[in-house]
Amino acid sequence: MPIITIQTIKGVVLTSDEQKRDLLKKMTDTFISVVGELARPYTYCLIQETPLYEWSLAGVPLPDLPFLYGPEYAAMHANANAVMRAYVESQQGGGGSDGGAAPADPDPAGGSDPASQAAQQQWAGGSGNA
Repeated sequence: MPIITIQTIKGVVLTSDEQKRDLLKKMTDTFISVVGELARPYTYCLIQETPLYEWSLAGVPLPDLPFLYGPEYAAMHANANAVMRAYVESQQGGGGSDGGAAPADPDPAGGSDPASQAAQQQWAGGSGNA
């Protein structure tokens, strides 16, 4: 029995019963278009609405729109992206532009080269620039 779950902020994303009914139908129809009509009688689609300020992003209750477009979140996001980028780049080292595969990393969860170690330390500490 497939279950499609849609989670939204109550009264912010879906603002009318008509929108909800339309979304339920379209989500079900999309699912059925992939898996086949036989699954339709067994497919549940649920909308779960969370009240305002009972969910958060980065520990800030939402919807706090000034936080989402403000400098604090932008800096947090930029730092996390820089750390992830440094880590990914450290894992791609050694592949070269000749199309050859990178050598197997003896520590696939992180890598032991200096760049990889620095990226892991930044990620774990959540501070610094990459």
